[in-house]
Amino acid sequence: MYFAFDEDQDEFRTSLRRLLSERAPMTKVRDIALGGGYDTETWQLLASNMGVPGLHVAEEFGGGGFSFLETAIVAQELGRALTPVPMIATAGAIEAILCLGSATQKRDLLPKLLDGSVIGSLALAGTKDVEVDVALVRATGDAPKLTGRLDYVAFGHIADLLVVPAVTPDGGAVALYVVAADSAGVAITGRDSLDFTRPVATVELNDAPAQLLGADVRSIERVIGVVRTLLANEALGAAEAALNMAVEYAKQRVQFNRVIGSFQAVKHKCADMAISIDAAQATVMYASMCAEHDNDEFLRAAIMAKGQASECLTLCASTNIQVHGGIGFTWEADPHLFFRRAKAVEPIFGNSNQHRAELADLVGI
Repeated sequence: MYFAFDEDQDEFRTSLRRLLSERAPMTKVRDIALGGGYDTETWQLLASNMGVPGLHVAEEFGGGGFSFLETAIVAQELGRALTPVPMIATAGAIEAILCLGSATQKRDLLPKLLDGSVIGSLALAGTKDVEVDVALVRATGDAPKLTGRLDYVAFGHIADLLVVPAVTPDGGAVALYVVAADSAGVAITGRDSLDFTRPVATVELNDAPAQLLGADVRSIERVIGVVRTLLANEALGAAEAALNMAVEYAKQRVQFNRVIGSFQAVKHKCADMAISIDAAQATVMYASMCAEHDNDEFLRAAIMAKGQASECLTLCASTNIQVHGGIGFTWEADPHLFFRRAKAVEPIFGNSNQHRAELADLVGI
């Protein structure tokens, strides 16, 4: 299998990287992220003008009709720039509606999510599955109501629409429901986030009206797999940025009348980062290709990609700080922002140990 993007995809990446460097430089990212918000201007440009939330969504639903690889490119570039926009949160909500929603729900809910006029958030609690901390459905029939609490919901305090996992009335399954953030019985509180560029919130539901999407296990697993794959692409982009930052600094910093990049120890650290990125890149690319075709390998590939990419980002972000030396630990320098992203992304849908255990279960060992 040939792991490479085609010429059009490379041109798309170049254009997107240029746009983010001009519209969302690191100084702007810092200012917005430290305020606990998101980059509204960049998000509207990406969503309404470029349609990035729905690049791989079929045109019949208002999407771009491209492959999942284009969406993967967006995630990589947003990760590289640490752009504080609700791309993955909204993409998760979109995927849930695509996989589980009825024709009417798709027609009613998707267009505004795809053009950015509505911000969505997949309100999963950051665990490896949806069996923990889910809300409890109190009512039955066509008008279910949810009661419960979810923590660490990405961009929850700015979301207009939440996709919430909940135990069905008979208590026998977990289903996904759509909840409007401004509905009665919904209370959302912004929380401090380790990763300033991905703010989180606590969502409390008290007999909040909801729409049932569905409880099909395979479809829910597909939704989680897609989010894991997007997180892996995002982590890969951030890891590449951390390596580039370390290399550029090593070319400029002078110690003992020589640039520190000439020292063998620094070269080896940068080489370790590059090797880790190359290894993760193949796994992440494979998972993205499997997501496009939704084949039997996808769930396993998504687990491997998320685990390997998050470990790669942790290595690159921590090594970047070491290459920078004393200044790398300071608030004014940027390396700590990548380390915060690395440590925050590690536990989402399970850490690496949990990923390995889940993968072992899937392959029967």
